Amino acid sequence: MSVERTHSGHQTRYELHDEARLAAVLTYTADPNEPATWKILLPGPGGGEDLYGTQRFPAPDKTQLRAWLGAVVGPDRAAELADAVDAGPPGPAHWGGSGSVS
Repeated sequence: MSVERTHSGHQTRYELHDEARLAAVLTYTADPNEPATWKILLPGPGGGEDLYGTQRFPAPDKTQLRAWLGAVVGPDRAAELADAVDAGPPGPAHWGGSGSVS
């Protein structure tokens, strides 16, 4: 498994790939004057991504993320995503780069 992290505007996106295919996407959006929102998306039909769940916690710790994500994507994938967030937390809204976390 590998996780690729990208930033665009006010959103950080963590894509979890399992054997070269998309397994899940975790996004963090922090729009000005709005509560920070985490979303988990799963691959849907036709190559799309379906929203599975949303949580609003501004700065979750790794344990909190793993608990929430584990019920959706399973414990191994949840651990991989939580580790990626811990290793590369959401960047500032003005940062426009991208990177990978493995």
